[in-house]
Amino acid sequence: MSGIVCLAFVIAGSSFCLAADVPQNVAELWADFDPRSAPLDTHLVREWTSDGITYRSITFHIGTFKGQPARMAAFYAFPQGAQKLPGLLHLHGGGQRAFLREVEYYAKRGYACLSLNWGGREMEQAQPGDPNTDWGAVDPTQQNVPGYQNLLPGELYLDPVESPRNNNWYLLTLGARRGLTFLEQQPEVDPERLGVYGHSMGGNLTVYVAGSDSRVRVAAPSVGGSGYRTRRWPLLPEQRKIEPKGDVNLYDRTLGFESYAPRINAPLLWLSSTNDFHGIMDDT
Repeated sequence: MSGIVCLAFVIAGSSFCLAADVPQNVAELWADFDPRSAPLDTHLVREWTSDGITYRSITFHIGTFKGQPARMAAFYAFPQGAQKLPGLLHLHGGGQRAFLREVEYYAKRGYACLSLNWGGREMEQAQPGDPNTDWGAVDPTQQNVPGYQNLLPGELYLDPVESPRNNNWYLLTLGARRGLTFLEQQPEVDPERLGVYGHSMGGNLTVYVAGSDSRVRVAAPSVGGSGYRTRRWPLLPEQRKIEPKGDVNLYDRTLGFESYAPRINAPLLWLSSTNDFHGIMDDT
């Protein structure tokens, strides 16, 4: 990256990078990640049908971080017997979880819909012993809130040097892009018609995914994903400015929404409001 060959050292099952290898912009951050390369290893937890809709509770492999595998739990639904369906990826907001009502709503309207449980809360209708999202050696959930502004190394972070890969949003975006891979591999889904949407923190993720994955053909971020989070608008004293732990300019170049927006080639339906700090209207 930046003209320097990346080096990887594997010691006791953990990967290490050099400071010179740290990505400096969005293109470099995602250049070495192929969301299709690793097998999904999808596990079916439960399947049922109701009113012509097939529902599945699943888990799939996200990746291996610091030598430990990470898995995502999700709900998936589609109309029985349908083919070439458009696929929707739903990304829940903060404090929420994968929603059965989301996949039901869109399956009844002719979509295949996958709702990720990125935050790791107990799944709806979970039974004792059911697997859930498990991030392994890292934690980009709300159990690790400082990680959303973090670039510095630490026990729950990926790189041993200051890096955007130490930020929660990087890992969550990576997991969501693996969700797109799940969708495009389903026999009833048209892989050329994939969309992504989410609310609040899910709106943030929607912009990150749409700005890093060309498979997205349409996106609808709701009160999230608007830019310039590290700068305060003088006429908006209620705005919560992001103060990254680490290099602010590096954060802006690799994780600022203003750095992802120019990379989005799909149509966007941007939904906003006045009462969610993830979607300041003047930033949109």
